Amino acid sequence: MQRRTFLTTVAALVAGCRDRGRAFPTPGRQRGVGFDAFRTRPTARDFVELRELGVTHVALFPFGYMRAHTEPVVRRFQGKRTDWSLTDEGLLTTGLLARRAYLRVILIPTLADFVDGHWRGEVRMADDREWAMWFTSYRAFLLHYAGLAGKMRAVGLSVGTELRETVQREGEWRETITMVRERFPGWLTYAGNWDDYDRVPWWDALDLIGIQAYFELGDPGAASSATDPRAHLIGAWAPIKERMAELSSSTGKRVAFTEIGYKSHAGATAFPWRWEIEGPPDLELQRAAYEAAFEAFWREPWFAGFYWWKWRPNAQSDEDYERDFTPQGKPAEEVLRRYYSGEDGGSGFEV
Repeated sequence: MQRRTFLTTVAALVAGCRDRGRAFPTPGRQRGVGFDAFRTRPTARDFVELRELGVTHVALFPFGYMRAHTEPVVRRFQGKRTDWSLTDEGLLTTGLLARRAYLRVILIPTLADFVDGHWRGEVRMADDREWAMWFTSYRAFLLHYAGLAGKMRAVGLSVGTELRETVQREGEWRETITMVRERFPGWLTYAGNWDDYDRVPWWDALDLIGIQAYFELGDPGAASSATDPRAHLIGAWAPIKERMAELSSSTGKRVAFTEIGYKSHAGATAFPWRWEIEGPPDLELQRAAYEAAFEAFWREPWFAGFYWWKWRPNAQSDEDYERDFTPQGKPAEEVLRRYYSGEDGGSGFEV
């Protein structure tokens, strides 16, 4: 697409998104999905279908990268080989298409796994000088997307995702949050990992507690072999839920699952964060996992909502569709419809 055509398209989309209610509401109940446009460009119809499902919020994921987990330089994906959805053009167009369907958009900037094989939770610098360099570089990355979030009139933005080894640098993070607030007028969160979200010392500086909710819910095979898998999983959530409620109470912040999901194969609820694990298809276990999460959290006043991973255009054409995370065309999709449309107690909440 030539630049002039792109700018004309974006201008038309922006014009179509104006004056559709208050632009930046306080975080309310969010009926969300994580939208994956990495392989296929979305169309307006993709977002209309989400709205018809009862979805109110869509999370988009701009990615950056580091060449090594000890390198103090954060880079954006750029160049001719960059996936369309990772370009500014693709991200902005996708966000504006969602808004034209009366969906609210949040951005969750994320660092991809590093070239040296480590993941974003293992970022480590040698000394204070390198940490200062890293935060300077990371802020440039983050503020770029804060600017794009403002352009598409997104309602929320995550300042980071699963950056476990960085969160104790409290002063640097508070300064980062202040800088983002000067650039972006919507609400802010941080997407803490499921096993360390309660170690973040600066939740008070944000508007919402975000959790990547890939909690381990029992031993492999336990849920599948249970007489009532849904009840088994609700029980597994109980102590986790109690800790979240305590954190919400102590901070005065509501909790949202910035990412949650289950692959549709046997054993998927034991280690949902281990994406490489496979097993025989089990659509009913995925359905039970969705129902258990909704039953455990949906009616809690301190809970702000879900972003289910993942929803993508033409998902059923993917080679790994039968065992993949997507609920599309599976029994789990009907669970989403029931709760997001209000049939199972979802109505009456602020969105």
